[in-house]
Amino acid sequence: MQNIYKYLFLLIFLFSMAFAPAHAQSAADYPARPIRVLVPYPPGGGTDIIARAVTLKLSAHLKQQLVIDNRGGGGGNVAHELAARAAPDGYTLMVAISALLTNAAINPRPTYDPLRDFTPLMLIARSPYRVVAFPGLPAKSMQEFVALAKAKPGAMSYGSAGAGSAIHLAVELFRMQTGISMVHVPYKGTGPAITDLIAGQIQIMFAGTSSAAPHVKSGRVRALGITSLKRRADSPDLPTLAETVAPGYEAGEWFAVFAPAGLPKPLIERLHGDLAKTINDAELRERLAAGGMDVIGGAPAELAALVKRDYAKWSRLIKETGLKAD
Repeated sequence: MQNIYKYLFLLIFLFSMAFAPAHAQSAADYPARPIRVLVPYPPGGGTDIIARAVTLKLSAHLKQQLVIDNRGGGGGNVAHELAARAAPDGYTLMVAISALLTNAAINPRPTYDPLRDFTPLMLIARSPYRVVAFPGLPAKSMQEFVALAKAKPGAMSYGSAGAGSAIHLAVELFRMQTGISMVHVPYKGTGPAITDLIAGQIQIMFAGTSSAAPHVKSGRVRALGITSLKRRADSPDLPTLAETVAPGYEAGEWFAVFAPAGLPKPLIERLHGDLAKTINDAELRERLAAGGMDVIGGAPAELAALVKRDYAKWSRLIKETGLKAD
């Protein structure tokens, strides 16, 4: 019997040794074929534009083709679920936004775990929201708007890209901190919400720079504030909510690259290294800055910490407010 155990142990040892070089070789040869990059939204949107700009540069560093796979639907959850279930072999990546967290936080039965089902690779960029209002509204600052909303509880309405969206949660956080009452009007995307804002169907909304800037410039909407902690160099005259009506308030969108959970360390290091080279590209940085985004970068552990912190923040808000998705 003892000889049998020795024989089995020897077989296991030889088997593991036989496969160890193959695994090392596969990591050394990576990537040997095209890489799929999941984008949780349809072509042409902000996330898609950023994903294409990043993958174009990343492809040159990896010396391999990166294929964008737009999987819109479920507020981004279709792509989130695909990425969570994909093999951790480096051939499936995902460019995700903060909806990766808010969707899971607001869903009573989430189909993925944002803390356990993904390998964080790098935070690419962050962008605050612009607070924009219908120009006919008799409020020309955040202080005046909050005073107006308190004087007329429930009379003000705000739009979002949908119930449970990151923008919806950002406004609810603002509403809680200021103690105002507003009516939420969910839309199927930011575009329709801004259209109704211009028409005066809603009074206020939080919007990304790329969505809001053209309408602010044309005068079709009025910018009242920004959701970053500090004023931005590209709009120094636009005060923050933190300095005017909600001390410490901060919200916004972030864009990051993830892989499925369990990605081997050599592949994490390879992808992170090439992503670092990618975001240091002057042309890419200029393009992102033009869209009102701050290029961030950083180690995978920093992105993991952000995911953990933000998920706790939004989960707490949802629990306190009783918010529900559509």
